[in-house]
Amino acid sequence: MNLAIYIYQWFGFPLGVAIAISVAVFFIKNPEKFEKWASMIAWLVSRIYTNADYFATKAELQAKLNSFVGSLESHSSAVFPRVKIKWKAKGNDEVVWEEGNAIIVMRDRKHRNKNLVNASYRFTSEILLRKASRHLSKTQKLALDLFATQQILQQESRAALEQFMSDFYVPEIDKREAVRGLTQQYLKIAKVGLFFPTLVQELVYLGSKVFLAKPSQEIIEEVKKLTDFLEKFSEREVGDMDTPNTFSGKYTRCTIRIVASRAAREKGDITNHKEGINYYIRNKIENVYIIGSGEVKNKKFMNEVTSAVLEENTVVEEVKKYSFRGRIKLNGEWVSVKTYLIHLRNPQAIKHLYEENDIELSEE
Repeated sequence: MNLAIYIYQWFGFPLGVAIAISVAVFFIKNPEKFEKWASMIAWLVSRIYTNADYFATKAELQAKLNSFVGSLESHSSAVFPRVKIKWKAKGNDEVVWEEGNAIIVMRDRKHRNKNLVNASYRFTSEILLRKASRHLSKTQKLALDLFATQQILQQESRAALEQFMSDFYVPEIDKREAVRGLTQQYLKIAKVGLFFPTLVQELVYLGSKVFLAKPSQEIIEEVKKLTDFLEKFSEREVGDMDTPNTFSGKYTRCTIRIVASRAAREKGDITNHKEGINYYIRNKIENVYIIGSGEVKNKKFMNEVTSAVLEENTVVEEVKKYSFRGRIKLNGEWVSVKTYLIHLRNPQAIKHLYEENDIELSEE
């Protein structure tokens, strides 16, 4: 028995098993990575076996879309379904749901970029904001679909992005001035890193609310005001104390709290920031986004503020914290910086069911 163990150790068997287990665990935790590797292998096989093309294309589309979903979830508190691709011989593309997965059933366009463009647009238009879409105007929905698709393709395929811009985005912007205006707003919001973790997330939360009366123009107008609020906040200069940092709508209530200035951090007193966030919580703000420099000392200070808030408000949940590259405006110039964001959610402020007298219906 000992001899067998020595032989296995001599030939590296334990190390091999350890590596295999590590790889398996990595792929289980990151299924989109496995799909990417599978798609690359399938494309190599397809050079020998023609029929492997369909599997290779399918694997590549799933890998790219689910890679984006994984990235999106790592930078937001919302959860989105994973995507599967199925082929159909003819007819229109469609989305069907099966055991929590979204299945995009589509025709093979015989072109990798066209397939990715169509799958990505189907994902954004029918999956990403599926629930929120009933509360958006047609223009808002179209602009969000186009911009979110552009964000996917920018991350996953520059070649497919060029195809999408030429075939979809530019024609729509040329036809609809309102879409052009919303795109300009989304660009400003995305520049500082708040498009998906804040705007899209708030719309996802909005989509989970049920209105017993028909959704009205009032809700559409509130989404517009939320977008305007995030745009103005994104354009603020460092040190600007006049730009509002709280949006209190009837259906959407959130705030962005910047923590902290160098003076406050060096002083080490968290009281002012803690009490400011407590004020939002007492006033039934649903989501508090605490944002600041991603440098080590500031992250530590932000975590101390958050811990103090949670200690005094046991019902409040810390649902997400993460680092990303954002941009700030300093003396009129845009500067790329490490950014840290903590998302607190206040369950006591959340209302899921709205009665008819909660909404004033108006003509669309």
